[in-house]
Amino acid sequence: MSKATTAVETYEITLEPSGKVITVKEGQTILDAAIRNGIQVAYGCRHGSCSACKCQVLEGDYEIMDRVSDYSLMSFEREEGFTLMCSTLVESDLVIEVEEEESDLPFFAVHDFEAEVVENKAVTHDIHLITLKLEEPVEIPYGSGQFFEFDIPGLEDTRAYSVANKYQDSSLIEFHIKRVPEGKGSNYMCDLNVGDAVTGSGPYGSMQLRNRDKNIIFVAGGSGMAPIKSLVEELFSESFEKEAWFFYGARTKKDLYLTEEWLELAEKHHNFHFVPALSQPDAADEWDGEVGFIADVITKTLADMSNSDAYLCGPPIMIETACDALTKGGVRGTDISYDEF
Repeated sequence: MSKATTAVETYEITLEPSGKVITVKEGQTILDAAIRNGIQVAYGCRHGSCSACKCQVLEGDYEIMDRVSDYSLMSFEREEGFTLMCSTLVESDLVIEVEEEESDLPFFAVHDFEAEVVENKAVTHDIHLITLKLEEPVEIPYGSGQFFEFDIPGLEDTRAYSVANKYQDSSLIEFHIKRVPEGKGSNYMCDLNVGDAVTGSGPYGSMQLRNRDKNIIFVAGGSGMAPIKSLVEELFSESFEKEAWFFYGARTKKDLYLTEEWLELAEKHHNFHFVPALSQPDAADEWDGEVGFIADVITKTLADMSNSDAYLCGPPIMIETACDALTKGGVRGTDISYDEF
């Protein structure tokens, strides 16, 4: 007796002005369909907050998910047919107008995956280093700086976490997860035990290493160290003759982690400089390093930042102030890539 299956409705989306046609399944977002069909479009959070994946629907029926706020997509934009691809479900064939990106960066196909937890250790009082072994598929190529999304039991939306190690034709992938007291996603991830199974999809994101012929400034706070770690590993996996700086901001000494590894890398490569800074050091910290907000430390350390690329990962306020310091120091806005954590 054969097992009954339910057919899934599919629709076609025509992309203008290129004329490309892709297929989307019922319940699949426009953005997910585009990425899985190799279409390179701008996107960021993938959950309706950042507005980076905005497009205009010219023909067809669709539904905008409730997670899209009026701030992310204004009422007048909705009336004119604009929507966010990451949060739009298709109800008929569509024609949309969207700007496809031209990029020299490699494109990595998105895969659904199953993985097993092989390590979960606390590296600070609230950050866990979690290593997964891919089971299905056994290998997923990705670019340093990209992220994966995880299914969280009891939640409709997934949670995104950046990869913390360079791709090395290996099934092992490292993540740094910061536990948020009321965060269902982070608590689920931080409470995983060795041997537990997780599912998700990826890789996503366009924050990849662009240029080895310029100085590079890396900036991170908290678990934002994860993608920076993978980018630095990528950078020094081949010849690099320019200067690289990594500014890492934390509140107190107990919030620092992997410090010895970074100092060892600085000893190994004369052109790599690790600069940790504490914004609120405790008296008991016995800290003789930099003190203050990371944006101020950057300005204090580097007088001339022209001819530099920058990569930033961390809390929104850190990103905002650091970007301001970088642009004032000579870094062009187009040469700054960032992910907000």
